[in-house]
Amino acid sequence: PNGSIIHNNYYWADSILGLQSVRKNVDSELYFAANYRGEPCVQDGIMTQGLIPVIGKMDSLGHVLDLSRYLMNVGCQNVAGDLEITSDKGVITWGREWSFFALRADSNLAHVWSKYFDHLGGFQFIKELPSGDLLAGINMDTAGAVVARLDANGNFLWCKSYIRPKGMVHDCLIESDSSFVITGYTDSLASTNVFALLPPDYNPKLFMMKLDGAGAVQWCKGYESEPKWYVRKGLRIVRAQDDNYVVLANIGVQDHNRPLHGFLMKTDQNGDTLWTRSAGVTGYSHSTSNLLACSDGGFLSSGTAYGDFGMWSGLFYLFKTDSLGHLTCSEKQPPPIAVSDLFPTDSSFTISSVDGAVAQPIFVQDTVYGTIPVINGCTFTTGLNPMRQPRKFQLYPNPNTGRFTMEFKDPLAAESFYSVYDAMGRLLYQRPLPPGATVEEIDLSRFGKGTYLVKVTDKVGVCYERVVVE
Repeated sequence: PNGSIIHNNYYWADSILGLQSVRKNVDSELYFAANYRGEPCVQDGIMTQGLIPVIGKMDSLGHVLDLSRYLMNVGCQNVAGDLEITSDKGVITWGREWSFFALRADSNLAHVWSKYFDHLGGFQFIKELPSGDLLAGINMDTAGAVVARLDANGNFLWCKSYIRPKGMVHDCLIESDSSFVITGYTDSLASTNVFALLPPDYNPKLFMMKLDGAGAVQWCKGYESEPKWYVRKGLRIVRAQDDNYVVLANIGVQDHNRPLHGFLMKTDQNGDTLWTRSAGVTGYSHSTSNLLACSDGGFLSSGTAYGDFGMWSGLFYLFKTDSLGHLTCSEKQPPPIAVSDLFPTDSSFTISSVDGAVAQPIFVQDTVYGTIPVINGCTFTTGLNPMRQPRKFQLYPNPNTGRFTMEFKDPLAAESFYSVYDAMGRLLYQRPLPPGATVEEIDLSRFGKGTYLVKVTDKVGVCYERVVVE
């Protein structure tokens, strides 16, 4: 309850990438979604790294019980982004952003159905309804914010577009009267470059929209902020103990689309604001990820705080508020929010899929990495990145063809490991480093040309260096 780490486990298999989502099935069992590095393949005429969705089970202490990858009939990079546990103890996973597929497995991880959609888009959420139907939120091409209802086999019952052409959907709540509360933004960014100036006509609103079971709009509210919303990620909605709604979002930097501070807002059941809050550690830019309503009435939010080294100096954070959204520290003055009524119309359309996948088992090994440092967010105010150590290793040759040496100034102490990230900040793999080591040979040739980051972590902190593969 105080955010202290009780237990953590590590596993590795050479081709498995990091966990994307973990959810509790029963007290003694968790499901998780991950991804697997497949064979190189061609996407949009370019040779790229193949990616394969993975579903696994672990016990309450993190020991992996079962693990399968799913080779889909179509698609080069089918990247699992999240999962939903169904009433029959099965699981559904799906691709977000640019990976447009959904896949269902039973309680033994056997493949039940999968669907691949040949469009630029992806699912933002899939939730099981009390009837067994599925509610899905989709961002796709220029269709706007898309909400669809599917049967238990993944067949569309209806599919409707709202706030066209640039609207985005992010999250939803299922109401007891078979209605749905959908959250998203009215406008997407033309550029994903976080340092690019925003266009003068860019003026997104966060929206909250209530739909009935057939997708008809019952009401829709828009929330305008200055500085503007960061619309790419981190918009979440939960139900408070009094049945009102609490929304987590990101307020961006003035004139730029880089996220800055987390924003928390409580509304009544008609979408009218009850309070707003903002929080963040001075000197850091905060990217929100998830939101949990706690049993004591408070709210727990998570995300990454980025310091002086862009995405690669990120620290994972947890903020716990009271029932009114207050923190004991790190609160910021929230920006004023203008609320207005929106009147979106729904437009039905159809999309077709290519079905089928084959499940294959995967095996992992236990490994040991260093202790995770925990920092008190109320006292963490000294500089942009106090956890970064002075450089204590060098990489050579650099640039290189993918094979190079990491040499340490001093022999390594115990509990050390290194991590490799690609140019988008995605973790490619991690390896333990033996105590006393002075050199480590690294081979990145299978990942192709590009700029990578090598980070070394020990009980003192982290240090990192860029390496260029030509």
